[in-house]
Amino acid sequence: MKKITTVLFFIVFLSGYAQAQEYKYHPIFIYNFSRYIEWPDSQNNTDFVVSVIGKAEAYREMVDISEKKKTIKNRNFVVRQCSDISEANKSDIVFITRGTRIKPEEIQQLRATGTLVITELDNIVQKGSHINFIATQDSKLGFELNSQAASDTGFKVAGALATLATKTY
Repeated sequence: MKKITTVLFFIVFLSGYAQAQEYKYHPIFIYNFSRYIEWPDSQNNTDFVVSVIGKAEAYREMVDISEKKKTIKNRNFVVRQCSDISEANKSDIVFITRGTRIKPEEIQQLRATGTLVITELDNIVQKGSHINFIATQDSKLGFELNSQAASDTGFKVAGALATLATKTY
């Protein structure tokens, strides 16, 4: 009985650890995306706001990187947790995590405000998301880039970032 309890403890512990690590690399990607993308209307006198809609662990990891990096594009790096699109106005980047329900029209609304939309949802990049996180064939974190959507909304994506994309539209 003691062995079963020990095994169950480790299974629960490791699955919890895996969930906690799930969003470890997303903020690093997002921070680096900001270095290789030029915004249409850069407002250097305001905070650089990244809003996270969805999973709390994604928000926590984003806050951790903001505390380490402090600035993006010489602006204070601020992270907000939002429960829906309406709370994400005036953001430079909105990251929408897996499991969040969103309509293509809502993505269009964000795009119209000069917000870079980064998602982690199936088949959404073709519907207007600028960048979408995916798992590569070898189960690593990759991303799809909708360069047409970026261009249409005034973003300038560096060629170096486009070459790193797993898939480009």
